[in-house]
Amino acid sequence: MITSCCMGAFAQDATNYPGDLTGGKRLTIYVEGLADPSSGFFRVLNNGAQQAGKDLGVDVKYVYPQSIDLASYTDQINATIAAKPDGILILGIGDLDAVAADAKSKGIAVAFNPAPSVKDQPLRDPNDVYVSRVGADEYAAGQMAANRFIEKGAKSIICLQENVGDGTQTARCAGMEQIATEKGVTYDHVAGDLDPGKTAAITEAYLRSHPDVDAVLATGQPATAGIVSARKTIDRPIQTAGFDVSPELVAMIQAGDLDFTMDQQGWWRGYISVLQLVHYIRYGLVQSNHFLTGPQIVDSSNADAVAGLAEAGVR
Repeated sequence: MITSCCMGAFAQDATNYPGDLTGGKRLTIYVEGLADPSSGFFRVLNNGAQQAGKDLGVDVKYVYPQSIDLASYTDQINATIAAKPDGILILGIGDLDAVAADAKSKGIAVAFNPAPSVKDQPLRDPNDVYVSRVGADEYAAGQMAANRFIEKGAKSIICLQENVGDGTQTARCAGMEQIATEKGVTYDHVAGDLDPGKTAAITEAYLRSHPDVDAVLATGQPATAGIVSARKTIDRPIQTAGFDVSPELVAMIQAGDLDFTMDQQGWWRGYISVLQLVHYIRYGLVQSNHFLTGPQIVDSSNADAVAGLAEAGVR
């Protein structure tokens, strides 16, 4: 499904790029999304991609499959390849290297979200099929959250994984576990749910049966709402944190119900990916390391400043 495109009406004329390897061709970049970009994380990512299109004078089209599974997503990418765009941004939900290689063989530049952790790959492999990888260091985000909890006095922490089997969320929990082990803090991994109500019930039951737990991290937005709800039913101090930014999560921080959230700055994931694709196509430029958009922390110190940006779909 195609939801939007940016014609770049106010951008610099497409032919006015000295040294442009395309000879001034009007470029088209496809963003292979995973969900409707009207709300949530994909709204922010798409807003960044569309702004890059305006700034760079290229057409950006956001498309997404009817269902989120590897087969449907691959079919959507194949349909995009058939449309012969200049560049494609792929979001990782599985092994997509083969379809990316097919696009590359047809002269289409391909970028990828997310980026690998610095601990695994500090520099880009020159033979990588993707011209860029952009995203947050999710393992480092888990580490940062654990360190924040421990600095505030936590002795027993849990990582509540909203979607067990999701590689991004698994990396977040792994980073948290590494810091807990290193610093001698009790750690546990708990399976949550995409439904905030179910996550609230799971979290409340766990906290009541584990009275030593004093910090809970949720790996996604819906689960974050669930752990906040659960904490209100427990009569003891418990630190809570989540992932990503939305008006709802920022409001929780402002109200004192959520201590902080880990921000992967999704607007940049869209913007920088389009920027790097265009610069590769026009100038042959390739960044030697991966572009990390996070982790960053939103807490009571900056929530007021972030609130308006979250409403605007920038944070």
